Amino acid sequence: MLVRIAVMLMLLAAFGVPCSISFFKAPYHKDRRSDTPLFRFEEHGHAGFINADGKVVIPPKFDIGWSSEEDFVEGLSPARVGENWGFIDSAGDWAIQPKYSRVQAFSEGLAAVTYQRMPYDSAAYIDRSGKAIIEFHKGVTDAGPFSEGLAAVRTNGYTGLGKLAYIDRSGTVVIPYEFALGGRFHEGLAAVVFDGRCYIEERDGLPRSPPPSVPAATSCGGVPNFITERCGEGFIDKAGKIVFRFQGARDFSEGLAAVEKDGKWGFIEPDGRFRVQPAFEAVRSYNGGLAATKYDGKWGYLDRASQWVIRPQFASADDFSDGLALTEKGYVDRAGNRVAVAKDGTAFVLGLAHVTFSENKFGYINHRGKVVFRYRSDAVKPSMLPYSEP
Repeated sequence: MLVRIAVMLMLLAAFGVPCSISFFKAPYHKDRRSDTPLFRFEEHGHAGFINADGKVVIPPKFDIGWSSEEDFVEGLSPARVGENWGFIDSAGDWAIQPKYSRVQAFSEGLAAVTYQRMPYDSAAYIDRSGKAIIEFHKGVTDAGPFSEGLAAVRTNGYTGLGKLAYIDRSGTVVIPYEFALGGRFHEGLAAVVFDGRCYIEERDGLPRSPPPSVPAATSCGGVPNFITERCGEGFIDKAGKIVFRFQGARDFSEGLAAVEKDGKWGFIEPDGRFRVQPAFEAVRSYNGGLAATKYDGKWGYLDRASQWVIRPQFASADDFSDGLALTEKGYVDRAGNRVAVAKDGTAFVLGLAHVTFSENKFGYINHRGKVVFRYRSDAVKPSMLPYSEP
């Protein structure tokens, strides 16, 4: 969804409740959907791209976005000049001229864009030529990526974010505005959070916010005292019918979806049958045939037959990608052997992983752990924005 930091700032100023919020520039994570082996870096406040050998292919000439959006998906990458966004091709040339205030990566041939800045934003989906295929009325504020022909969209609501619906490629609302959150469709199903007088539990298990239709406890967020029930989660089909309900639900990946039942996590197939029984404290999605799962306080990796391929031994563990997974001990292979050390890194995508060496110093390593490129980022500094009663 399109991030709308300014909405929160306006709400904070309007309500005047004391709070402080830190805004940090998001670290770069190459999109796992990327189909182009080019990797973003920064120099003197501008973004460019290297190839997998660490050679600069696109010089750093584009302005830097707040959330490190620049990455190639479906052959095009968002790029920014001044306050405007467009899309470049793998040669660094403009494929779609920069004229948008916000853009998302392409998915199924369409990209969500925003024409104007607040408070009169208007959103649309464009094709690879830049032609607007779907245009929204002023009430639609956010639009997500297409998956299996459907995309989630959201309207304005009580706290700036309203309920979520799904549209088809003609822009027709085929699943009404009735959900608090919703994921992408996979295997004909989408994981959703049901709206109501309830709170949404974050992935770390903390109750942090009510759904968009319920006012927050303060202008700084939080769950109101009258909200004591956790929002239900589950899956809907493409007709919007609720197919399964669980305590927690995540999108399908490689034919299986993580779900929470009676406080434990397992994995179901599209017909709702458990492939992996709910017996785990936490899980991640299947990638490369393995899923990170937490058991008795430690993370390990299960195969699709519910057998331990790497027994629980890690304090933290990410998904497998490019045959490697990041743990607190470094990157490990499918046998659990450490092959590369990184203090802080991302998943390997198309041969490289983005790593942090120290404050504002970053780079890329290959599968052997060799550093192929280093750079320093000092374009955007963290800031603390205080709000207090006037």
